[in-house]
Amino acid sequence: MGEHKEKISTSDQIPSQILDLILDVILEVMKAERGSIMLLDDKNQELTIKTARGLKKEIIQKTRVRLGNGVAGKVAANGQSVFLKGIEGDRRLQIGPDDLARTEIDTAFVAPIKSCNGTLGVININSTHPDHEIQPEKERLVQEILNHFSEYLIQVELPPEHHESPSQLYMMNIFREYNTLRELRGIFDYIFQLISEIVGTKQKGFFLLTNQESGLFDLVLGYGFEVKNYQEIYDKLIPQLKDTKIEKIRNITIFNRKDFSLSSNTFFPEDLLILIPLKFQDNVKGYVAFFVDETPTLDESTNNLIQKICAIAAKTIDESISGQKFRELAFTDNLTGTYNYGLWWRRLNEEFNRAQRMNNTKISLIMLDIDKFNRFNLAHGYFMGDQLLRIIADRIKSCVRPTDIVGRIGGEEFGIVLFGTDKQLALNVTSRIADAVSGIPTEIRVKLAYPITLSCGIAEFPDDAFTSGGLVEKAKTALVSAKIMGGNRTKLFEQLEE
Repeated sequence: MGEHKEKISTSDQIPSQILDLILDVILEVMKAERGSIMLLDDKNQELTIKTARGLKKEIIQKTRVRLGNGVAGKVAANGQSVFLKGIEGDRRLQIGPDDLARTEIDTAFVAPIKSCNGTLGVININSTHPDHEIQPEKERLVQEILNHFSEYLIQVELPPEHHESPSQLYMMNIFREYNTLRELRGIFDYIFQLISEIVGTKQKGFFLLTNQESGLFDLVLGYGFEVKNYQEIYDKLIPQLKDTKIEKIRNITIFNRKDFSLSSNTFFPEDLLILIPLKFQDNVKGYVAFFVDETPTLDESTNNLIQKICAIAAKTIDESISGQKFRELAFTDNLTGTYNYGLWWRRLNEEFNRAQRMNNTKISLIMLDIDKFNRFNLAHGYFMGDQLLRIIADRIKSCVRPTDIVGRIGGEEFGIVLFGTDKQLALNVTSRIADAVSGIPTEIRVKLAYPITLSCGIAEFPDDAFTSGGLVEKAKTALVSAKIMGGNRTKLFEQLEE
């Protein structure tokens, strides 16, 4: 008998920041003062409030609406939105005065929230102003926001191998791991798409986050251009933005392409760059940038709406990332459970100091890289790529001694420090790791046109280098040689042809 696994509903997987964002944005669009998002509990067939504005805490906690009962229940059951004014009902959904829970509300807009499995819940927008009307253009914008949300939910519901994230992650600083951002990529994708929809621009641009420790900028998520262009943004565009005192920008700012010294064949042929600060409690956590051809029309209402979205994005960064990642030199890489780059280097130096105090003690260093990892990510999605990294890290740790030092020192690169081990014994270790990795595609149930293979480079102290930095350099040189020769092999530094 197979193991029974309880199905987790999509509503259990939706980050609270996404729900807060949707509600705040739609309240701003509708110029309403109260509202809520209710999600359906499949087991009890009841709607419960997951986030709200302008409602008392006891109402949020106690409210339960059966599917098909009341305004919210009927909207959820029928999948149609309604606009109610006064105590009038809606004949289409058979909504009458008895369904109105609060008679003091003059107007209400209730819309279904849908996923690929049906209606997930409803959003309630309420106003006590008698002159509050929902204009057709407002309803269209609300529907666009909810459509983007539905697209996000579809991504949540799909199995990992079907994820095709529109954003690409790029780590400029290998001393830090952005695994929290990988987990929150869907949220930032949603924010980027939503702002571009409201501004009326094409979806080409990037998120630029501020490192709270160093004050430097870390390019994290990009949209609409190739990975090879990230380095150009970081090396050429960002320094020029810093020269314009970007850190003092507090409002939407539009730059002309002519303001920057860029080559004619750059990836940035558009005429303008729109830069929008992400502010939380008057602190700028980063920026979202768009490349556009024409100056967008931004009236006061649109400007306020964008600022609201960016404030929530900044709060998400502050609570989910900066408090956990940017201010913390973690001892382990959260994704793989191995040492991170900083601690790995420290442990390597400690072993070097120990070896130098002892006679005839050797240290072998293995630099290991996953072949064709970027191709794997593009074919099967970043979520499956993360799973592959975790499994390979586990295989590596199972093939070495507890005293050996294993660290993830790059995107798909690992370093293994073997104390008291020469290169020939290290070669045996890489052979065991390669065998352990060979069966992974079957275990993660993906179909590949090529096997999962590794490239390795090995160097030894004291035969190849007398310092930790020199040993790393020699091992990396051997690794590069293995990659140049087609991968799926191990090269010893002594075998290299000068």
